[in-house]
Amino acid sequence: MNHRPRNRWIFSALHAVVLASFLSWPWCGAARPAIAAAPDTAGANAEKPAAGQAAANQAAADNAVAWQRLEIAPARIELFGPRARQRLVVSATGPVGGEAAGLAAGPAAQPARLANASADVTADVSFAIADSQVAVVSGDGVVTPVGDGTTSLIARWRDRSAEARIVVTNMAGPAPIDFRTEVSAALSRAGCSQGACHGSPQGKDGFRLSLRGFDPALDLVTLAREDGGRRVNPQRAEDSLILWKGGGRLPHQGGKRFQPRSAGGPSGTRTPGDAVYETLRQWIAEGAVDQADSPELVALEVLPGSRVLAAGHPRQRLTALAKFSDGSVRDVTPLTVFSTRVDPAVEVSAEGVVEFRGTAEATVLARYLQQVRSVHLTYVDRDPEFVFRGPPPANEIDTHVFERQRRLQLQPAAAASDEVFLRRAYLDVIGTLPTAAESRAFLDSVDPNKREALIEQLLQRPEFGPFWALKWADVMRGNRNTVSQRGVHSLHRYLVKHFAADRPFDQLARELVTGQGNTLHRPPANFFRISPTPEEAAESFAQLFLGVRLQCAKCHNHPFETLTQTDYYGLAAYFARVRIKGKQFGADDEIVIVTRQGEVQHPLTRKNLEPIAFGTPAGSFASDEDRRERLADWLVDPSNRLFARATANRIWRQLMGRGIVEPVDDFRETNPPSHPELLDHLADLFVRSGYRMKPVIREVLRSRTYQLSAARPGTQSPRAADPAAYYTQASIRLLTGEQAVDAVSAAIGVPEEFKGYPPGTRAIELAEGAVDNDFLMAFSRPIRDAACDCAREEDPSLGEVLHLLNNRGIVERIASARSHLGRWLAGNRPTAEILEEMYLATLSRRPTDQERRLAETHVETVGDRAAALADWQHALLNSNEFLLRH
Repeated sequence: MNHRPRNRWIFSALHAVVLASFLSWPWCGAARPAIAAAPDTAGANAEKPAAGQAAANQAAADNAVAWQRLEIAPARIELFGPRARQRLVVSATGPVGGEAAGLAAGPAAQPARLANASADVTADVSFAIADSQVAVVSGDGVVTPVGDGTTSLIARWRDRSAEARIVVTNMAGPAPIDFRTEVSAALSRAGCSQGACHGSPQGKDGFRLSLRGFDPALDLVTLAREDGGRRVNPQRAEDSLILWKGGGRLPHQGGKRFQPRSAGGPSGTRTPGDAVYETLRQWIAEGAVDQADSPELVALEVLPGSRVLAAGHPRQRLTALAKFSDGSVRDVTPLTVFSTRVDPAVEVSAEGVVEFRGTAEATVLARYLQQVRSVHLTYVDRDPEFVFRGPPPANEIDTHVFERQRRLQLQPAAAASDEVFLRRAYLDVIGTLPTAAESRAFLDSVDPNKREALIEQLLQRPEFGPFWALKWADVMRGNRNTVSQRGVHSLHRYLVKHFAADRPFDQLARELVTGQGNTLHRPPANFFRISPTPEEAAESFAQLFLGVRLQCAKCHNHPFETLTQTDYYGLAAYFARVRIKGKQFGADDEIVIVTRQGEVQHPLTRKNLEPIAFGTPAGSFASDEDRRERLADWLVDPSNRLFARATANRIWRQLMGRGIVEPVDDFRETNPPSHPELLDHLADLFVRSGYRMKPVIREVLRSRTYQLSAARPGTQSPRAADPAAYYTQASIRLLTGEQAVDAVSAAIGVPEEFKGYPPGTRAIELAEGAVDNDFLMAFSRPIRDAACDCAREEDPSLGEVLHLLNNRGIVERIASARSHLGRWLAGNRPTAEILEEMYLATLSRRPTDQERRLAETHVETVGDRAAALADWQHALLNSNEFLLRH
């Protein structure tokens, strides 16, 4: 039979007709924007109301909150020395009105509700200090010391009041600028010591600082001693080169970074940068020295902490308090760097004032020296007409997800159809499509619990093991260059057996971390062939099992986290005694052993480091004890939340398309989870289930959240948050290379052939990444040289489209007598039956009436039934519906 299309222009026209018909299918209208367009941010970008309307909204919002109390932060104000200052934050708090009515409305239709809300009323408060000889307070809430002593401060707002204690000490003592705790922070605040400026390893324009001030001794030398001390002028501090360049009085590539106080705003106000300038100027005037008794930073606190802001009060002032080893507490807000993720609905100023332009959640980061802290703020621009119309929760996952959607005035999509759920579950759980018979059986079933039954069947399918082993082999970086060809296959078989049996994942982690022996016969030992040095092993361990990217701390303290070089090399010390034998002879059955000697040194102190896991020291070891066993004990201890949270997050991302922490291997204070309570729930379930993955997968698949449609909800409130991170609809993403190859094979009925593998091998069963296959190469299958999911391309590319459209092998397989179509035609089955079988095998659904009429018309027009149906099969394989998981 010759089913090859006769003319390219006819074939292209057919594709256009068929693809146009798909656009009328319910999900397609939403699928294209999800791939190609920016998220809908109508709520975030809504215009601000006019002043009169804003005042009316403010009054209405205030009436909706029953203000119960007034709070001052900090409640105890400690001022040490004449330079001390304390910026206050005064908040009114209370429950939002109407909550009881919302609860009574039932789970399927509830108004948005917030348990408690607060408002920053600092600007509207009247302050009074009992003893003005001890301290005074400005109208904007900044307390300044006058003399040693103790007194109280009263704040009044409407009919509420609050009191704070003031303690002033050391007013007569010296108050020099401290280089390590003030100058270093000032340079960081101005951006001078960031990686893009003088904090880069090479510095800029001959001037180098340590990144974020992690090495103050180096900074003192380069700033005040290098090049004859030309950057500072203690005799005329204001004429110092550092101040002239940073202040914009001389050409400076980095632009103006700070300015004198007199160049700022009205008298008594602070301008961004003036605290930096004054700190540097005074330090230089005092001789540009390093204080011998400089206290160490112990902790950083950001006040008033995480909270929900009341409607009509979209601004929140933040204050940063630093606690030092000498017991002192200082307001370091002017020297703290505040930041948040880029979001058109949220902005944070250099002075720590957060402003919302619409409903949103924001995690605001405060960084002072090497300490980073975050506060989570939520603001809801309440829509009185909003009523949540999501489905009732099926499990605790839905409770967390839907409550957050309700809070942010978001509507979830409708439930996915049986056809969509069937295909989605197959692709997500076993990586392949259902057969036509399996699709028909599920769609025709009237069992109300057929989705739950399907989930159980998929979890027991033999394809489960290879598919999930594929995911882990990718991030483990197992390839023939690192572990040899035989080693790759040995490691792959090991992983397949593990996932197929759903063995406890903590056992897999322990076996990999403590692996030793012949790497062909003891596959877990290949972990150390992939990561042969203590440093590489530490990085892989942290990224694979904890979701932490430790690499930055190798050369300096982590710029966006509290991780230090001690954390990095202390973790590496656990692997310092691992050795590999046989490598020098070129053998591929190398042996991993553990010796009694081997240490890791800190790169700055050059001292041997004792093993330590993220602040937890290992303690003493026996001379012949394998240090890694102690690390494995720490890793899988139920009290260690890091392992369970990271693994649960990987599972969630595989099924939902986006991690609760995204990227999945970038857990840090500055990249918080979108749904922390949900992540905790999944981690708890993982631990309670004996660290087995299938119970977590089952829970996610059963949730209403997973079973939502990919189509956008019909309407969203104009005051809703940006829905991108809140799982309001199913994710739409391109099939992976392996899924696409296997899906094409399943739809056609003729398997793809892979060099070196037996006939019938599925792509999800391939042991290595660098397989010589044009289809997989076109779909960007990773060669496993990066320990992250980022190696896989998830967006469609021109190469993929062209490969499918012009792949002669696919056309020949469709025309083969061994194909589904060849067998259907040989059996002389009616065209209508063939079309139904084709759609069930390719799209896991039956054709619509319109599609059936179009196909039958095409068959009549061409006149050659075999060729026309081959055209139609090829067109289906090139449709969005086939190539996207939706």
